[in-house]
Amino acid sequence: MISPRPGNANSPWLLAFLGAALLGLLVAACGGDSNSSGGASGQPSATFPMSVTDTGGKAVTFSMAPTRIISYSPGATEILFAIGAGGQVVATDSFSDYPAAAKALPKLEYLRPAPEPALALRPDLVIMAGAQEGDVEQFRAAGLTVFLLREPEDIAGVIEDVRLLGRLTGKAEGAEAVAKDMEKRVTAVQQKANGAGKGPLVFFELSPDGFSVSPNSFVGSMLKLVKAGNVADGAASAFPQLSAEVIIEADPEVILLSDAGEWGGQSLETVKARPGWSDIKAVKSGRVIEIDPNVFTRPGPRVIEALELLLKSLYPNL
Repeated sequence: MISPRPGNANSPWLLAFLGAALLGLLVAACGGDSNSSGGASGQPSATFPMSVTDTGGKAVTFSMAPTRIISYSPGATEILFAIGAGGQVVATDSFSDYPAAAKALPKLEYLRPAPEPALALRPDLVIMAGAQEGDVEQFRAAGLTVFLLREPEDIAGVIEDVRLLGRLTGKAEGAEAVAKDMEKRVTAVQQKANGAGKGPLVFFELSPDGFSVSPNSFVGSMLKLVKAGNVADGAASAFPQLSAEVIIEADPEVILLSDAGEWGGQSLETVKARPGWSDIKAVKSGRVIEIDPNVFTRPGPRVIEALELLLKSLYPNL
C-alpha cells in the first residue's frame, strides 16, 4: 500500500485507489441477494433472514436488519446515510467525513485495522472495502460478521451497491429512491454528452509523478461516459504511471487535478512550471481544473455530482 505524501494526508481516495491499483484489489462489485423480493405495493423490500454473497465470494447470513454497523469504507458510509440507514451506523473508518453526522461518529483505523476496537463497539455488521481485504479473516475469526464490499468499477456498480446495502439494512425503499435518482441523472448526462459531439482529450492526474486513470478504472469509466478522450487509453493497468514525455506528446486539451489544494498542492501554476508542460493545450488555454477527489472517486451517491461537474467542465457551452 502506498503511503500518503504529506500534502495528501486527507485523501483516502489516493491511498485506496493507488494502493488497490498496485495490489490488484480493485475489482467489480457484485453480490446477489437470494431472499429479497418486491413488496405488495410493487416497491422493493427485504425479507429476513437473508443470505447474501459478498464480493469475496463469502455467503453472509442476516437473521434481521443490522442495527449496529461499522463501515470501513467512505463510499459505503455515504451510501448508508443517503438511504436512511445512518442511524444504524455506530462507527466508521478515519476517512469517512461525509455527511456531517458520519464525521461525528467514532473513528477506526482505515489501513490495517485491528478487531479489538471494533469488538468493543458490539457491531452486528462490519463492512470492509478492498483496502482491508487482508484483514477480513482475522475479524471473522474474532466472531465479527464481515461483509466485504470491494470498490465497483463504474457508476452502474455504485448503483448496485446502493440497492444491495438497502436490502441488507432493511432500507430497500430508501435505497431504490436514491438509485432511481442516480440512474435518471446519469441518463441526462449521457444524453447531453451524446449531443456534444467529440469530447476533449483529458489527462486525469492522481499525483504529480504521473499516476493517472485508464478506461478500466472507476474514474476512467466516467470519462468514457461523457465521451472524453483519455491520455491513458490503452494502458495495461487501471492506474498507470505515465511519463512526462508521454503526457506532453499527447497534448491533452483538459487536465483534471485530483491532487490540488489540500489534496496535494497542485494548481495551474505548478503544472505550468513543470518542464515542457507550458506548451500543452490545456495549460495554454487555462483548462487545468482542480477537483475534489473525495467527490469524484468515492463510490457513493455523490459520484453523480462528479459526473455532472465533469460534463460542465468539459463542455462549458452545453
